[in-house]
Amino acid sequence: MGFFTGFFSGFALTTSALYITIQVHRSIRLEQKTAIREQTRTINWLASSRGAYDRRLLPKNDEPRVSTEGLAPSRSAVKDQLKHRWNEEVRALARKAYNAQWEDVRDMAVESWNGVSRFVKRE
Repeated sequence: MGFFTGFFSGFALTTSALYITIQVHRSIRLEQKTAIREQTRTINWLASSRGAYDRRLLPKNDEPRVSTEGLAPSRSAVKDQLKHRWNEEVRALARKAYNAQWEDVRDMAVESWNGVSRFVKRE
């Protein structure tokens, strides 16, 4: 059982590290996307032809769309999104485990073990 325990624990560790890395990368990319979008809006507002020489001539409803909230709300939104995705994946895995026919899994594992042992004994 040492081989299987080591193999599956290594597999779990590797997949967990990859999953976390991908999710962190994705959240950083989402933050960058929102920051770039806000900067683009600000630059477009500054470069608009209406009121380019005198900003007092701009209509009152044409305010700059600059976010004054800062980065904290976006980080909490990303955190909530990550939690939601994690919960959805755990829910899907639990549903799959609940609906699985464990007798079939056991039979498949026995057949696989027998096949592997026959392959190893031949060599």
